[in-house]
Amino acid sequence: MFYLRVARGYRALDLLRWTLTATASAAVAALLLRALGRAMSAGAPSPAGPGVDRLLWCLPALAAVTYLAAAWARALPLQQPERVAGLVAAGVGPVRLRLLLAGEMALACAFGALLALVGFLLLRGHVVELMPDGKLDAALGVSGTLPVAGTLTLLAVVPLLGGAAAAAAVRPTDVIPVDGSDEPQRRPSLLRIAMAAALPAAGTLVVVTAVRVNGAEAGAVGWVIAVVGIAVAVPVLLYGAGQALAWGRPRAARLMAGRGLQAQAWRLGTPLAVLSVAGAVGVVAALRYASSAHRPEGPLPLIEAGLVALCVIGALITRLAELAGAHRAAYAPLRRMGAPTSMLQGSVALRTGAAGLVVLAAGSGAGLLAAAVLNI
Repeated sequence: MFYLRVARGYRALDLLRWTLTATASAAVAALLLRALGRAMSAGAPSPAGPGVDRLLWCLPALAAVTYLAAAWARALPLQQPERVAGLVAAGVGPVRLRLLLAGEMALACAFGALLALVGFLLLRGHVVELMPDGKLDAALGVSGTLPVAGTLTLLAVVPLLGGAAAAAAVRPTDVIPVDGSDEPQRRPSLLRIAMAAALPAAGTLVVVTAVRVNGAEAGAVGWVIAVVGIAVAVPVLLYGAGQALAWGRPRAARLMAGRGLQAQAWRLGTPLAVLSVAGAVGVVAALRYASSAHRPEGPLPLIEAGLVALCVIGALITRLAELAGAHRAAYAPLRRMGAPTSMLQGSVALRTGAAGLVVLAAGSGAGLLAAAVLNI
């Protein structure tokens, strides 16, 4: 009942966020149900390997929806401080507020999974026909009996992961109303700089060695190590790019761009790192898909790629909206003092260009390593 009272105050943006989360969760649940239906159509004597492979196909989309739920849950207190202030004034503490945000995302994911289950049952019972002559029967597992416990357990993964990610993403400091200004600059520690340099180098070395000895497993492990290193390195590179912009005796626009990028490096680093890696993997997979003689049948790869892309872009847009609010709060005194608009626009352009170069460098590195691994 408490959640329903809170939901009555939803605005259009809240409803859109909730609807998109439910839609993405429905798509992931449909992929999981398809994997279950294929396993049921294969029959009991078939080996478990193909079924596991079908479930592994669902992992990128599941991870993308989980990441989107975490990003939106963390953005809500920052985008609506008045809502958080009202809940705090009503006696809701930080722990209960985090549980409330986690429950909101989990409920959206559960609603999407329920919609996917209803559609699956309607198609399986031939109440609704999307394709004639039973072409979907193999994907729906019509030849076997639907395991109720297994189906519900499989679908419960989506809201459980979405809610857990939302609860973990919201920090105690995020539920305290803030004024929207930029965070103070925080220099990267020596340990983080060392990890940002060592992990990509170690992963690249493993990939190169695996390519020479034709070891696919070692190459995949090396790529994962390198990707983790790239994710660690992106905020460090953003901070370094901001420091380079403010080097020497910069003009006002360059100084503002450099200091602003340094202050935003940690909040902007994670979504840009995810964008770099996901974009690189998507481009390499698309090139391999186009040149492969044994392409997967059906639109499944395109659907999953589109879902992952929408989740990654949605999380990035959410973070950019947060930073845009911080920019408005930081630039308000400058506008009142009569700062020219061209200077502020030039600062934004320099900051965007520097961040774009970091994304291009990180994505190029991840893409080259992925291409090396896939060509083993």
